[in-house]
Amino acid sequence: MKNVLTHDEEFRRTYLRIGGDVFAVYGDRWRGFSPIAQDIGELGAESLNVYASLDEIYFALVNLCVARAGQG
Repeated sequence: MKNVLTHDEEFRRTYLRIGGDVFAVYGDRWRGFSPIAQDIGELGAESLNVYASLDEIYFALVNLCVARAGQG
């Protein structure tokens, strides 16, 4: 019998701390990384929220936090 994995179990979940915030990031180096688990799909699937590396998503989240801090 084949084991059925939920979406969260199928992809690795990593946590990134930026300032006082902690963000869950899903994915792997073949499919990319996204803060939204449902964005990680088949190889080659395209989404605006999928980044090629953890470095890319880290800096995107840093920019988001800096922009949010500048508004208030």
